[in-house]
Amino acid sequence: MNNEFKKGFLYGILTVIALAMAANAAYTCYRVYAKKDFGYEAKARTIYNIADKNYVGDIDEKKVFEGIYLGMLYDSTDKYSTYISAEDYEDYKIKTTGNYVGIGALMTIDANDYSIIVNTVYENSPAAASGLKPGDKLIEVEGKKVNYDNYADAVDMVRGKAGTAVKLKLFRPSDNTTYEADVTRADIDQPTVASAVIDENIGYIKLGGFESVTYDQYMNEYKKLRDQGISSLIIDLRDNPGGLLDVVAKIADELIPKGVITYTEDKNGKKEYINSAENEIDIPLVVLVNEHSASASELLTAAVKDTGKGTIIGKNTYGKGVVQTTFPLTDGSAVKLTTARYYTPKGECIDGKGVAPDIEVTNPADYELPVVAGTDADYNTEYDLQLKKAVEKLEQAH
Repeated sequence: MNNEFKKGFLYGILTVIALAMAANAAYTCYRVYAKKDFGYEAKARTIYNIADKNYVGDIDEKKVFEGIYLGMLYDSTDKYSTYISAEDYEDYKIKTTGNYVGIGALMTIDANDYSIIVNTVYENSPAAASGLKPGDKLIEVEGKKVNYDNYADAVDMVRGKAGTAVKLKLFRPSDNTTYEADVTRADIDQPTVASAVIDENIGYIKLGGFESVTYDQYMNEYKKLRDQGISSLIIDLRDNPGGLLDVVAKIADELIPKGVITYTEDKNGKKEYINSAENEIDIPLVVLVNEHSASASELLTAAVKDTGKGTIIGKNTYGKGVVQTTFPLTDGSAVKLTTARYYTPKGECIDGKGVAPDIEVTNPADYELPVVAGTDADYNTEYDLQLKKAVEKLEQAH
């Protein structure tokens, strides 16, 4: 009994010591990993060390810190502010400038078989000179098979340095043939403007965005329409997501009377006014908008509406009344931040509200608007009820 008691007593002591050690270890973990006075840098490094030492897989350090940069702005700012990685920043610059080095063909994924299909071939482009046509399917780039799974890589391979050639293999479903093309890359200005003449005297200009190339393209198309003797004008901003403030201001200057186009106000209350000169057009004007007309396209719409220069037809616009500024970083990445709100000539900020049309018209739910594809605009005055109303409005003005 004495030996049994001693044995039990010893086990009890050891158990108490083990529990005390475990409790101390747990407290140490809590004290080290959950300390409330962490600096943000120390906390980030601690979390990384925990994951690096304990995660069953491999930790990609680059992705860890890219995620941190993205997360810094994700919940602390609005939905328009973000961190842009170096890889994504190259695509971002193409979207905002409208210029890139490539072959001049817009390629998308075919929803039926997930192949890469040539959607649009730009006029006077290397792709057009090499015989590519809309509907052709891209099979190989430089001998490498391409499809839905490596679509992004295929796009990167087609792009390159101006003056260099890229070897493509394509399939043409229309005549069931496969062909190869050596296409020489060049500087490409993406078409952002298309135009047409409706009913012999109504000019129609479709604006897909407001990139660096847009103003010159707009002026070229407008002058072409005037040379054809138009007596009124429709500007189509439907599905236009916006773009550069200075570009839309230059176009607005061509349309509205002398006065305020817009003004911006930053976080410190500093206001900057953008004014138009005496360049307004001298013919009746209609602007088409819908719920996807946003940002710079809303700025132009509001300027036309507030100055009474034209009639707005369609649906209430998106409601983005803020301005973003891009801050490039030394490693090739960038930060895009909302830095100001913009106001209409009458002093209204349309952020979250949008611009209401003068005449509300809803298109059929199954009607798809044509995209900007070149200098000749596609339009439909039968099924496009908003465009049809615009034509009726301008015919009444003649």
